[in-house]
Amino acid sequence: MDVFYEESSVLRNSAKAEKKYKIVHIISMIFLTIGIMGVLFALMIPFQYLIFWGIICLQFFLIWFILSKWKATFNVSYDYAFVSGELRIAKVININKRKLVARLNPEDIIQIGDVDNPGYERFAADPSTKKVICTSNVEAAENKFFMYILANYNGKKLYVLECREDLLMHMLKFVKRTTLESDYVMQEKKKAMQK
Repeated sequence: MDVFYEESSVLRNSAKAEKKYKIVHIISMIFLTIGIMGVLFALMIPFQYLIFWGIICLQFFLIWFILSKWKATFNVSYDYAFVSGELRIAKVININKRKLVARLNPEDIIQIGDVDNPGYERFAADPSTKKVICTSNVEAAENKFFMYILANYNGKKLYVLECREDLLMHMLKFVKRTTLESDYVMQEKKKAMQK
């Protein structure tokens, strides 16, 4: 039985984040351009000034590198693709650059549940477990919730996803029955209880 399900966790205020990304990108390109021009200028200066000039050029390249890394923190969204048992989590930077975060197979998954449940706090407090947040939002979007996946993927990791319950339902077809936390409450029932 082949199953394909895909959804995204998109940053709520992406227009503002995109502006920040563009501003930092332009500034970083200015520093890169000045650094390259400095290297070209170094070919024409006397040898005794070369070390001093090289340090100045290195500083421009260092600032460019730091700004390039920093801009990658703006306008970030996440894609979750579930293909016949395998969950692929990808980080999408400024809509066009994708970076694979994890490929989780059913045998990698130890526990799945709701972040609001006490089980999540217990796993998050464990110092041997690395927490990997796979959403840029602080509050879940409408019809979505924060789901955690405790997995043994390159070490013990606790992934936090912002998704619809449909993703969980598809995953439950492939993982062991005991993988879903015992006190999990369906999202519709949870909303009804909160009213």
